This record gives sequence, C-alpha cells and structure tokens, in this order.
Amino acid sequence: MTQSSTTRGPQIPAILLFRRIAPTVAQDLSSQLHRAGLVNANDLIWALTTGLSSFAKGRGVCLATGFPKAWPEALRALRTACSEAEWERFLVQTATAPQATPRQIARGAAQMVAILEALSEAVRLSPQIATALGTWIITAVVIAHSGPLDADLSLEDLADCF
Repeated sequence: MTQSSTTRGPQIPAILLFRRIAPTVAQDLSSQLHRAGLVNANDLIWALTTGLSSFAKGRGVCLATGFPKAWPEALRALRTACSEAEWERFLVQTATAPQATPRQIARGAAQMVAILEALSEAVRLSPQIATALGTWIITAVVIAHSGPLDADLSLEDLADCF
C-alpha cells in the first residue's frame, strides 16, 4: 500500500496511518450524518459506499478491484483497534429498518466525497490511496454495525455491489 516517493520527511506506512485515522473519521461521519437524518446504520453504510464509489469513479479508480483487495487488510488491522464494547458504542445510528430518503443518502455520499477530497489535498494522497482510505472508513463503520467477528460477511456483500 505504500510506495517510495520523492517527498522529504518521515514516511509513515499507510496501514499505521489508516488504523488511526479511519475509525476517527468514521465516527465523525456517523455523528454528522446522524444530525443530517441518517439514523439507520444500513443507510449510513449505503451513503458512505455511494460516496466512495462516486469518488473513485471520478478519479479513474476501479472500486470493483480495489475494494475486495483493501477491505480484508483493513478488517485485520481495525478489528483490534477498539475493544468489542467500544465498537458497540461506536455508531450513533441504530440497526432499525432502512428509512433514509434518497436526498439524505445523497447528502451522506457527498459528505464522504468531501472528506476524501479534503484528506487527499491536505496530505497529497493519490486517488488510489484516498480510495483505500475510504474503504478503511467503511470497514470501521461495518465493524461497528456488524461486530468484529461478523463484519467480513457484510464486507463481502458490499464487495459484490461493485
């Protein structure tokens, strides 16, 4: 996931960076989008996935090949980033039936795109790395929703959507 570059300064492996950033961004997005009306965890996942797909497509990144490669690594690294009790309290959203309007989903997707664009510009991430970070963010949300042990099933289902 990391490559050599001409950038001066310390080089931090993407996995270490993503392990810290992804849960924080996921939790912040959860709170922001809950206030915007996304009160269901499945709606949140759908909105973030839609946003990631839009971001990747707009930058020429193939999510159909990238997502299935990135989520297993993200899951391995993030499963232990929080305790099981912390994951249970991670999301503001509940596990009720989906209820978001298309406009709310679009707003959530736009927020995901905005976050990935801002992070890309702030730390000069390539489109592929920014898309991988988006996958890690979604993985953190899925772990919080499905639990650390069952998240792989949900992520496999998501991978089939691309």
